[in-house]
Amino acid sequence: MMMRRRLIASVILAALFAVPVFGGDAGDWSNLRKLKPGVPIGVIQSDQKRVEGGFESFSDAGLTLRGGPPIVIPKDSVVRVYRRPHLRRGWRAVLGAAIGVAAGAILSSTVGDRYRNEGQDVPTAGWVLGGAAIGAGIGAASGGGDHTVYRRIR
Repeated sequence: MMMRRRLIASVILAALFAVPVFGGDAGDWSNLRKLKPGVPIGVIQSDQKRVEGGFESFSDAGLTLRGGPPIVIPKDSVVRVYRRPHLRRGWRAVLGAAIGVAAGAILSSTVGDRYRNEGQDVPTAGWVLGGAAIGAGIGAASGGGDHTVYRRIR
């Protein structure tokens, strides 16, 4: 029985680690078609300078960004183009905390009642604040990284 659990756990872990392999091919310049004008992006150039601005257009010659006057970056100097996350870490933490408060309130009224009936009184504030803290931590840690749209393959 123990061997079977290990096998199942191994298969699940292998599947989880294989998921990024099936992502998109970031080495294709035509991936920039997915970007809509005005979307905030960043470009890392071959001299390691970072330029950020709103996406305007692209062609086989290069990429144009908005951010005051248009910035034209030649395709040969573009190493990576990334899209910034939709929600910042702070907003994800606030959203996670709100979900945690709701989960804590639900747990307090269900599991908390069972503990209170057995003589182990866990205060409602403990459930709610614990849920908020756990939710905020998970919200802050989740997602949020830059999404690579294009990466030059050497």
